[in-house]
Amino acid sequence: MTSKREKEALAVKCAEEVFTRYGYARTTMGDIAAASGMSRPALYLLFSDKDAVFSKVIEEMDRRTLDKIRSALRDIEPLREKLLHACTTWGLHGVELAAAHPDAADLFDLRFVAVRQVYGRFQELLVAILGDAVTKSDLGVTTEEFATTLTYGMRGLRYASSSVDDMKRMIEVHVEAYARALGSGGTL
Repeated sequence: MTSKREKEALAVKCAEEVFTRYGYARTTMGDIAAASGMSRPALYLLFSDKDAVFSKVIEEMDRRTLDKIRSALRDIEPLREKLLHACTTWGLHGVELAAAHPDAADLFDLRFVAVRQVYGRFQELLVAILGDAVTKSDLGVTTEEFATTLTYGMRGLRYASSSVDDMKRMIEVHVEAYARALGSGGTL
């Protein structure tokens, strides 16, 4: 017998594939149920509506990405390289996904609360990575403000990039500018 937790995990996995392929607007609970091999009523026993499934998918995708970043950061020095790794991994994920599946852009739409929470969690990660480097600088901003502008600046890069490679290069420039703003040049 399959537990509720296992059914939920299967539904989320299958829903991620469906949302990635068709986007939020074109995906129905019926699509998710069919992909999961369950009936719509069974899916509704797990999730109240499509928004609940979507939120869980976004949360799970974010957890995997942040876990991947955190795991790699243990072996990366100096701070500039940590920032570059975090921003590249986090920033390219959506661009690569949207390049393969144009309707996947919904997974990164700030109109959704779950997506805004992803940005908040990434900002928290940047604050942790930065530690006291910002407060030791003469920028006159908080670490939270610095992390916010770094995060949302990357969002702007997504709209300006013409390809995944272009986005990668722009992230490199973006991080380098932020690293230099901290007064460290290449020593961060």
